[in-house]
Amino acid sequence: MKALLLWPVMPNSFWSYQETLDLAGLRSTNPPLGLITVAAMLPPDWDIRFIDRNDRLETEADWEWCDLVLISAMIIQKKDFRELIQKGVALGKKVAVGGPYPTSVPEYALEAGAHYLILDEGECTIPMFLEALERGDEQGVFRSPEKPDVTQTPIDRYDLLDLDAYLAVTVQFSRGCPFQCEFCDIINLYGRKPRTKMPEQMLAEFEALYNLGWRRYIFVVDDNFIGNKRNAKIFLQALIPWMEAHDYPFSLITEASLNLAEDDELVELMVKAGFVLVFMGIETPDTDSLMGINKVQNTRQSLVDSCHKITRLGLQIMSGFIMGFDNERPGAGQR
Repeated sequence: MKALLLWPVMPNSFWSYQETLDLAGLRSTNPPLGLITVAAMLPPDWDIRFIDRNDRLETEADWEWCDLVLISAMIIQKKDFRELIQKGVALGKKVAVGGPYPTSVPEYALEAGAHYLILDEGECTIPMFLEALERGDEQGVFRSPEKPDVTQTPIDRYDLLDLDAYLAVTVQFSRGCPFQCEFCDIINLYGRKPRTKMPEQMLAEFEALYNLGWRRYIFVVDDNFIGNKRNAKIFLQALIPWMEAHDYPFSLITEASLNLAEDDELVELMVKAGFVLVFMGIETPDTDSLMGINKVQNTRQSLVDSCHKITRLGLQIMSGFIMGFDNERPGAGQR
């Protein structure tokens, strides 16, 4: 089987940072971790071509070469996602899709003409898809309520990437988040019980990137890196000597909830392991709004004190805010 894996164009938005990338001489912030994870799950005798359309466009020769097209997408990519499905169908190629957008809105991909919808988490549904191909099924929708054991997830195919294109390369330690923020679909996609990889898995991924020559940022793209604090500490305790032995080749960034400020040991371990920046959803200074969206973890301590504590301990905060919540009082932006 000859498979063409495509990541659609990211239009200029919060997700693209195009002007900043242009200044830096780069083409994309980070690669699609989902697709290169899927690539590692496909049969070893398949021929694979991976193309991030934010880095370079595929050629007509690529379309002619392939038997099967696999496309993943987030909602921001919906226009290019649809056009790629339609082009594949028009060229007589079998088209399979997956990822967060088709998982959330499968009818969009079906209406565009996709033959196979590989939804939910690929560790469960990729085997279903491969079995359907073996049977000769011409189409199918593959779903699973089961949350896979990520300790069985293979090392991502970082070798497929043009590493010169990216500001940061992505790795994942855990999936899921224990909180229930009303506006977030993470718990719908990945559940409220964080599942974590083993430290040796993570070190193998770091080693693979190191051996490929990567020396910039690594974005640990967990839904909430501290969702399972115990396992996060175990991983960090294994990562610190690896980073020290390799002379800290990467700067690490991640996403975590503001209750990180409640655990000095965890912040100190993150800093010692090479983390320099953490994205945090602060959302709003208004407690009534935070309670209304069920973000109670941001109400347990002073937001300002929590942020200052984290930065004093050595992590920079990249903060997320949302304007216009119910119960928002005038002047929220200024506050």
